[in-house]
Amino acid sequence: MKYVFKRNGSIGAMDAESDAKFLADCFFDTGDVDVLLDCEDPKRIVVGRVGAGKSALLEQLKTRSSNVIDVRAEELSLNYVANSDVIQFFEAAGVKLDLFYQLLWKHVFVVELLKKRYRITEKEPRSHWDFLKDVFSRDPAKERAVKYLEQWGDRFWQDTEIRIKEFTTRLEEKLSAAVDAKIFGASLNAQAARALSEEVKAEIVHKAQSIVNSNQVRELTEVVSLLAEVIFIDPMNRHHIVIDRLDESWVDERIRYKLIRALIETVRAFQRIRAVKIVISMREDLLRRVFDATRDAGFQEEKYETLFLRVRWKKHQLMQLLEMRLNRLVREQYTTKSIAFNDVFRGDVRKESAIDYVVDRSLLRPRDVISFVNCCIELCEGKEYITPSAVQDAEKKYSEGRLRSLFDEWRTEFPNLSCCVQLLRGRASSFKYSELSDEDVQRFMSESFNEMVEDDFAKRAISEYLINNRTLSNCLIQIVKIIYTASVVGIKPQATDKTSWAHNDDRGITEGQYKSSSTIYVHKMLWRALDIQLPPRGAV
Repeated sequence: MKYVFKRNGSIGAMDAESDAKFLADCFFDTGDVDVLLDCEDPKRIVVGRVGAGKSALLEQLKTRSSNVIDVRAEELSLNYVANSDVIQFFEAAGVKLDLFYQLLWKHVFVVELLKKRYRITEKEPRSHWDFLKDVFSRDPAKERAVKYLEQWGDRFWQDTEIRIKEFTTRLEEKLSAAVDAKIFGASLNAQAARALSEEVKAEIVHKAQSIVNSNQVRELTEVVSLLAEVIFIDPMNRHHIVIDRLDESWVDERIRYKLIRALIETVRAFQRIRAVKIVISMREDLLRRVFDATRDAGFQEEKYETLFLRVRWKKHQLMQLLEMRLNRLVREQYTTKSIAFNDVFRGDVRKESAIDYVVDRSLLRPRDVISFVNCCIELCEGKEYITPSAVQDAEKKYSEGRLRSLFDEWRTEFPNLSCCVQLLRGRASSFKYSELSDEDVQRFMSESFNEMVEDDFAKRAISEYLINNRTLSNCLIQIVKIIYTASVVGIKPQATDKTSWAHNDDRGITEGQYKSSSTIYVHKMLWRALDIQLPPRGAV
């Protein structure tokens, strides 16, 4: 039976939360779900770029796990911690609260796991503590762990945000009792702490740090041991804790990176509980900012590498994903007959197969290819298939949308990315680094500087050049590094090297590899949006 595309037809939404209609039937499993289900596998931090499918992966995990706890960061009320005058005072004075943040996460996870394991409710909050006390009364360590749990037992049924407030309040009370800020002529707030002399700060840190370091550390360590050695020991009865959307505004930026770093450390600590797996997801750029902002003496990033499950896609996987979604769309309207991508996209596009044309104009992410196909379908209302001319007509809208998406993705780290890409507008699709002449760069900086909205990496580099604190060559390198990191361009350092793209090259490009002989390639996804001079048809 023939089919035609209808008005407002699509093969799905851009985000997992809005894509329920297609995601349930069209989830393409690359094998990552089994990795996350396996509590023995160390990979438990899902890392990927925007639109790579992190949320879809976690949704599938929640569907397939028999015991899953969905912890929503935005519902944890962690802004109570961020807005605490007492916490701000000691943070500003120099007290390291990293351990407290880890204990906070541990406390939340311990409570959630035990509530799930023993089905603790408001009606019977204490019955299981009595049982545990009888079982472990002869083991002092386990008995202390049970006593710690018992003090919270009748409040286990309360919302997580209430427990966070109570846990934080206990630390506030201990810190306030240990350090009477009025003695130093200060109030308990960040502004007052910053005004203190270095000698006073040192005294406050000395008194407060021991309290932070000893605050329920022993008890919670024993509780985690109790969970690992006694309660969660059946490998067939696995429990998963899932946390998504850490990229969003769930807590004040003042402590966001510290809380995420503490969460990562807690995820590592809970590996010892063999039948429990905490799975979190975050964007690649957020992970980088967390490590950069919390890097301390002795930090070794490679120690965390085994925890990361990097979401990556290959061309044939994206083609299969598109075929699944096209079949879902067509089957819903007309027929149960299976169709291939080439049944819908007929004919080559500029001497490329349609699938190559679509995928090559993506950052190898589901969101990109779904968006491109949706733009094509939009132009083919009432038609049975998508022609090569429709693909090229749809490319303009798609390309402009993807460029805006990159601006949004990198707004926190590179708020002036939209200005930086103007250095490429109207250029050839590939060119030598040396072709960016001094006159071109100076004209770009002159035209862009006043349009830059914030004092970010790019604007600082240009400012330093204008006051002769940075060379023009070095300033250009900083600008190109930004557009490379955002995958606007790829770099081929030397003729014998492969072209490096930030979205699939973990090593990246060092400053020493930016040479006059290096070749810069503008990503095909952005050719139309940046008015790039297209190569002749069939040219590589």
